[in-house]
Amino acid sequence: MRFNGSISQNKWAADILANAELTAEQIDNLLCYAGPTMHGQGIMDVTIIIENRHNLAAYADSLGKFYKLSGEERHNVAKNAAAMVRQLTS
Repeated sequence: MRFNGSISQNKWAADILANAELTAEQIDNLLCYAGPTMHGQGIMDVTIIIENRHNLAAYADSLGKFYKLSGEERHNVAKNAAAMVRQLTS
């Protein structure tokens, strides 16, 4: 596993990931979220790890559930999330 941040960020992310003791499926969910190119190269986005360090396993599980949705269901989830963000910011 490689990371795409600075040397210190990469070390921090590696420590967080090791301590989280994620399953292979959870790690794959995080890689998928980082994008197809990064997933293919096995590169993890450090911001995903660092920003979600307090609930990394739960976040990875929620991504797994999201990926199992159909395209239309994903679109509806994204639309509802965008509407909620708009409501909170206005």
